[in-house]
Amino acid sequence: MLALPKGIIAFVIAITGLCVSLPLVIIWIGLPLLALTLTWCRTMMTNEQKVAEAWSHGKGEAAQQIMPDNTAVFRWEGLRTLGSQLRQDQSYRGILYSILQLPAGILGFTLSLVLPSVAIGCLLAPAVHKISTELFSFDPNMLDPEVFFFLANRTSSERSWIVCGIGFVMLLLLPLLLQGIGRLYTAWINMISGTQLNVKAPLEILHNS
Repeated sequence: MLALPKGIIAFVIAITGLCVSLPLVIIWIGLPLLALTLTWCRTMMTNEQKVAEAWSHGKGEAAQQIMPDNTAVFRWEGLRTLGSQLRQDQSYRGILYSILQLPAGILGFTLSLVLPSVAIGCLLAPAVHKISTELFSFDPNMLDPEVFFFLANRTSSERSWIVCGIGFVMLLLLPLLLQGIGRLYTAWINMISGTQLNVKAPLEILHNS
């Protein structure tokens, strides 16, 4: 869920930095701003990759040893600084990460919020049916038999318990689904950053410790 606010911050920094620095290059003020934007985006990408890998391999010293500490430090030393930034592939990957992190954050936030909500909502279907029929004389008609034809002979109360069963199964599968989303997010971060990690490293570190 935190991928969304991170995506908003990264997107705003990248777009604002580029839109401000590039037009000001003609009067030289944009050069340090452009270098700062590239460095900042690269740093955000590296930090997010460390967080994702620490989650993937387990928090602790073993996870911290997986990722090398290659965070960029901004020191303006004239055109040499900007030239160094422009020659590094990670600078462009940082910009790409900052722009794409927003849609990725929206997708991750939506799935992590909708999946538990749907599961809990299905679990509460019998209670919703009882309250709506007894207090408000309204039949919510759980699982419309016109769509789910195999439930045509079921009462609304029975259909609500079927929905509850579906919610219970979803709740059991929810940890696996969220972990799968987390692994996909980690793989996406690694793909954007272009870092190939040694998958044996965490096992060797844990074994030695």
